[in-house]
Amino acid sequence: MATTNPLQQITDVELVGYDYFAKELDVQLRTIYAYASETNAQRLENFPRPITPAGHRQPLFTKTAADEFIESRRAGSTTGKGRVKARPLTQAEVDALEEAARILGREIDLRDRRALRAAIYDQLALPVLNTSEKEGLPAVDTVTIKKLHKQTGHPFLYQLLTFRGLDVAPIDAPAE
Repeated sequence: MATTNPLQQITDVELVGYDYFAKELDVQLRTIYAYASETNAQRLENFPRPITPAGHRQPLFTKTAADEFIESRRAGSTTGKGRVKARPLTQAEVDALEEAARILGREIDLRDRRALRAAIYDQLALPVLNTSEKEGLPAVDTVTIKKLHKQTGHPFLYQLLTFRGLDVAPIDAPAE
């Protein structure tokens, strides 16, 4: 009895490999390998199963299953594993971003640590409370920003904390 190749039995189905996932999700190929691995702690339970036999050199997936997974990742991840396409900003985030830009007199990406560092410590000349352990640069982590906001009451810091999703009360800046 002759054995048939399971891939020859598949017709009218568009197949994709790991590279398709990586390209569509804008992640490295090794990230996709981790998502699909049976032994890796980063394995995602909703990652589609390949239609190729176990141990096949290049696992293939139906494009439909791949697209469903990709859409679920783009919609946002509750696991926090891996990078997903940025979700749209909420209205509160948009308002905080616009107000922060108004305070600075220019647009700023509130997710960019370098831009924040330049705005807070160079442009606004606020005091340095902590430095990052790794680089020794002025810290812009949320804990430091909260302390700095409490100390200075600067409205830019209030907007930054609001953008980061913290419910903080505006503080009147101390009289100079």
